[in-house]
Amino acid sequence: MSGVDDATGVLSGVSLDDACKPLGENKEASTSPKDLVVTIGATVPTGFEVTAADEVQEKLGSTSRISKDRGKIYFEIPVTNLPQVHKLRSVDNLFVVVQKFNDFQFQESKEEALKDLEDLVKTLPWTDPLEVWKLNTNLKKRKTKWKKSNGQSNAKKETPEDARGEEEALSSELPDPVASVLESAEVQDPESTNETVPLEEEDDQSDGKEEVEESNGENQHESGDCEKQDMKDEPLKFRVTCNRAGDNHSFKSNEAARDFGGAVQDFFQWKADMTNFDVEVLLNIHNNEVVVGIALTEESLHRRNITHFGPTTLRSTLAYGMLRFCDPQPADIIIDPMCGTGAIPIEGAAEWPNCYHLAGDNHSLAVKRTANNISSILKQIQNKEGTCPSKPIDCIQWDSCNLPLRTGSVDVVVTDMPFGKRIGSKKKNWDLYPACLMEMGRICKPRTGRAVLLTQDRKCFLKALSKVGHLWRKSHTIWVNVGGLHAAVYLLKRSAELFENIRPQW
Repeated sequence: MSGVDDATGVLSGVSLDDACKPLGENKEASTSPKDLVVTIGATVPTGFEVTAADEVQEKLGSTSRISKDRGKIYFEIPVTNLPQVHKLRSVDNLFVVVQKFNDFQFQESKEEALKDLEDLVKTLPWTDPLEVWKLNTNLKKRKTKWKKSNGQSNAKKETPEDARGEEEALSSELPDPVASVLESAEVQDPESTNETVPLEEEDDQSDGKEEVEESNGENQHESGDCEKQDMKDEPLKFRVTCNRAGDNHSFKSNEAARDFGGAVQDFFQWKADMTNFDVEVLLNIHNNEVVVGIALTEESLHRRNITHFGPTTLRSTLAYGMLRFCDPQPADIIIDPMCGTGAIPIEGAAEWPNCYHLAGDNHSLAVKRTANNISSILKQIQNKEGTCPSKPIDCIQWDSCNLPLRTGSVDVVVTDMPFGKRIGSKKKNWDLYPACLMEMGRICKPRTGRAVLLTQDRKCFLKALSKVGHLWRKSHTIWVNVGGLHAAVYLLKRSAELFENIRPQW
């Protein structure tokens, strides 16, 4: 059964008979959930919006619109493609768009501007987005049930044939990223530039982007534009998260979340709960662009590969963007000479299994973390498929300036170079960067070799690149935000010049 057939089977099995009746001012609900076409919003690593749009086009056949606010894309899908959306490798968080306003006119007075946001709640078309939220919630619930039953069956030496068949059916129905979201621990996101602001806090963020959460409601019964009697029986818990950017607003993010959340509470009769919420309503404001949405992910999808973290662990979504940037071809040898915890080669082995991925680092603890992360991924695959898995990946301890690889033997180098902050120092980078670029030029194939390198120490990198200009030429640059730091991803292409003056030991 194909992935699309699996998704269709799951969604057709989800009953919406218990859905609440929509209010008169909202648009009519579709006759069947399969007929719904909804707009999905996705947050992506800043600078890789085009990469994410290309992946959506390739895997879902949908054209994306890149938001004016960097780090977001929007695309339309039939609801049957919802499981495939969770399998996208380049997106961090997903939400279904309730409504988008390209030019929302805010009043100059704070009271009037906030009153307009309150009044907006009653006019929004909540019905279809809430049905998508219900379908998404049912996918996660069914995956959780399968995991529990699978864990119990694995504890037994023998499994009845009928139970085994049921487990295999359920495992084929649901997307892996949904499971990883549920399994992930609460870990602080080292690259998040937004901050969760409790309602009682009034301080703005220094970068102009603010995030506030207000919650309401209780439990996991499906919501929508519901009759008051139904909502009184099992009210949902919710919170409102406001992300605001721009200087032309008379209000703060926490004030917008507070008033908008109060209107949502009055409209649906939900309850506020800032932590144990069922529904997260998003209010994204970028200058005059306003987007109201409902979150479909509880945790960022970039937390999917790494179980053993280091001081500078790279996001899996950013690693995917860097790998896609270099356009890997079948049979390519791709190395990460400064792998840290192995985020780049692990992501590469998952998405490009026809290439060989080699990770290395000069620190023994980093190599150990990479090996543990690889082992953890293999165990997850074994538990799911019941077979002994293998991946085209290996790790080794080495000196990145003196690699044990033959000259011209590598197709691609992808690595996150030390910024000189948490790892190394700016002073050391002046010696490290030229030596690394020279060694990368030695091992990469002339003409076809390429390198994708991430660094925040741009001045040192460009100076080092000028010293090895006979081996590398800069092809493209992407500006990215890494943990609040303004960094760059450079695509370098190997020149046709043969590497001479090879070290005697090689």
